[in-house]
Amino acid sequence: MKKTIAIVGMGEMGAGVAGRLIENGVEVITVLGGRSAASVERAQRAGVRVVASDAEMIAQAEAFLSILPPAQAGALADRIRPVIQATKPTVAYVDCNAVAPETVKAIAAKFSALGLPFVDAGIIGPPPKPGTSVTRFYASGADLSGFLELNSCGLDVRALGSVPGEASALKMSYAGITKGFQALATSMVLGANEHHVTEAFLNELRNSQPVLLKWIVSELPRMIPKAHRWVGEMNEISLFLNSEQGSSEMFAGAAKLYDAVAADNAVGSDSEKIQALSQFFARAKDGA
Repeated sequence: MKKTIAIVGMGEMGAGVAGRLIENGVEVITVLGGRSAASVERAQRAGVRVVASDAEMIAQAEAFLSILPPAQAGALADRIRPVIQATKPTVAYVDCNAVAPETVKAIAAKFSALGLPFVDAGIIGPPPKPGTSVTRFYASGADLSGFLELNSCGLDVRALGSVPGEASALKMSYAGITKGFQALATSMVLGANEHHVTEAFLNELRNSQPVLLKWIVSELPRMIPKAHRWVGEMNEISLFLNSEQGSSEMFAGAAKLYDAVAADNAVGSDSEKIQALSQFFARAKDGA
C-alpha cells in the first residue's frame, strides 16, 4: 500500500522533503490554513495533497513531520498533539525543527505523558531537489522504526540514539559552525567597511586566506535573503550553549546581527548593510 506522510509546513525545506517523498511513491498531505501564498504555491508545485483539517490529515497519515521556523515548533506540537490522541494515537510526531535540546525535550515530554510516539529529528543539508538529495535526517527517540522506513522512500534517515534531544544537539552543533561562521564573516566585512579598510582586508584575505575568501563570497550572498529565518535558530543555539560562558552570548549576538541584516534587506539594495556586503562581494570577484 502507498505510504502517506503528513508535513507542516511548506517552506523551502518542507516542500523539498515533500517533493522527494512524492517522487519515491509516497503520498504527502498537509493543511494550509493560515499559510502564505508562497507556501501554497510550493505545496502545489511539489504535488502535495491539501486536506481541510488537522483531523482529516492525521486520520490518513502514518507519520507527521513538523518542519517550521524554530519559534513555531511548540505551538504546532500543542495544536497537533490532541488531534493525534483523539484521532490516531499510533501516528509518530517527528519534530524536524532547528531547536535546542531543552526545547525539544519539553515538547517530547507532553507526548510521552500521553503515551504518544515522538521522534526528535535534526535536518542537516539543503532542501532536497527533484531527483537528488544530500539532506540527512538524524533521529533520536524511543522508537525510530517507522521514521527509518523512509530510507526506502528517498530520504537519508540515520538513527542517533534513544533519547529525544540528541538529534537536536547534533543539529545545533553543526548549525553553530556553518551559520555561526557566516555571522562572524558578515561582522568582519561590515566592520572593515565601517572603518574604510575593505580593500586592504580583501587583499590580505586573497594573500593569506584564499580558501576562506572563496567560501565567504560563495555563502554570504545566499545568506542575505535567508537571514530572517536564521534569527530563531541562533537564539536556540544560544539556549543550547547556556552553560558555556561566553558562547551563549555570542550566538545571541548572531541572532541580533541576522535580524539587522534581514531588516536592511527588507528595505532593499540601497540599505547600508546590504550595500556594504554587495560591494565587498563585487570587489572580491573583480580581483579574483
